[in-house]
Amino acid sequence: MKFSKLIADRYAEEIDLDFSKIQETATLKSILSRRSIRKFLNKPISKELLTLLLAASQSAPSKSNLQQYSILVIQDQNIKNEISDLIGNTKWALTAPIFLLYLADIRRNIKITNDRGYDHKNNNVDTFMNSVIDAALAMQSTICAAESIGLGVCPISMIRNIIEEVKVICELPKGVFPIAGLTIGWPDQKSKISIRLSQDIVTHLDKYNEKDLIHKINKYDAKVFKKDPIPEKKQRHIDLYGVAKKGTWSENISRQLSVPERSHFKNWLKKNGFNLE
Repeated sequence: MKFSKLIADRYAEEIDLDFSKIQETATLKSILSRRSIRKFLNKPISKELLTLLLAASQSAPSKSNLQQYSILVIQDQNIKNEISDLIGNTKWALTAPIFLLYLADIRRNIKITNDRGYDHKNNNVDTFMNSVIDAALAMQSTICAAESIGLGVCPISMIRNIIEEVKVICELPKGVFPIAGLTIGWPDQKSKISIRLSQDIVTHLDKYNEKDLIHKINKYDAKVFKKDPIPEKKQRHIDLYGVAKKGTWSENISRQLSVPERSHFKNWLKKNGFNLE
């Protein structure tokens, strides 16, 4: 598939540029056509392939090479079942042959620093941010690698809804927390590509610019609604606001963001080894 078609699919509109002189690589095509997969074949992933995917994770950039993340590979079916019982509508995630937890991990470097005879003086909000970014970059590197060879993936942020339970089940020590889970398996569905905000909303030239933002969002809503309106069963907080007359992206995210989520998270982090000062 040509770049022009892939980009048109991503934005639900044609882009008036000539991409024909740019080399069409399989990796870039894989990234441009990516979609989340939530149904997997009953087909295992070999130890060799898993090792390659984990190596891809560790090939991601890391702030100052501090490598402040860990990856928990969950294969034990009993542990999968325990987590599955807790995550409600996302139970399908634990049917994937591979389920990874990406962990922000400041604990390892604290122990290393102390072992080498120094006082670790950087348990702060910046180190917290660096560990989360390290873990997120590692996860994204895995996503790109997995999808480039035909595997399907889906990140699972709902893990943070049950963060205390996951801590207990997976025996996570202080200074370690899961930023997200990641399912990996061979796809058993052809899911839709998510239509993204246009580049003139997300990207800015030299200075931040909000000019005509709401007008642009209205245009985006109209494009998405025409191709993929949000059905009633996926509308947020119907119990509070009722069924939306028009299931648009902006209506749905506004409903979601009007209700506090994970309000306990900051206190949980502080109790579990992250100072956030």
